[in-house]
Amino acid sequence: DSGKLMISVLSAVAEIERENILVQTMEGRKQKVREGKWNGGFAPYGYELVNGELQIAEDEAEIIRLIYDKFIHTNMGISAIAAWLNQHGYKKKKRQNNTLDAFASSFIKGVLDNPVYCGKLAYGRRKNEKVSGTRNEYRIVKQENYMLHDG
Repeated sequence: DSGKLMISVLSAVAEIERENILVQTMEGRKQKVREGKWNGGFAPYGYELVNGELQIAEDEAEIIRLIYDKFIHTNMGISAIAAWLNQHGYKKKKRQNNTLDAFASSFIKGVLDNPVYCGKLAYGRRKNEKVSGTRNEYRIVKQENYMLHDG
């Protein structure tokens, strides 16, 4: 009986410690964004990571500038911009897990929707939420309120 009590107490302490580590980790990530530093993960297209900081990759940045130019100065939508880039011989540099060298409308939408191209760093734009009525199924949900700081 005393063994069961000891296991219960130790597991409760471990659970509290796990929650404490989670809170500290998330707070550390938030602080990094407040300071305008990249929080990890792959660099967005048009940027490269150098010593943990984002720097413009000129070979990719030309395409990002074209995307914004076409979106702002023409009446082209995201699909039309992707088609224009593909028709004019632009090839997307394959990075990370990417296998396509053609431009897709989802890529264009992601570029236009990403605040990093406006000099801002966001934290908490998306959140994993459990699908109700399921056991281990989660989905990514866009958040309306998130942190946005100068990068």
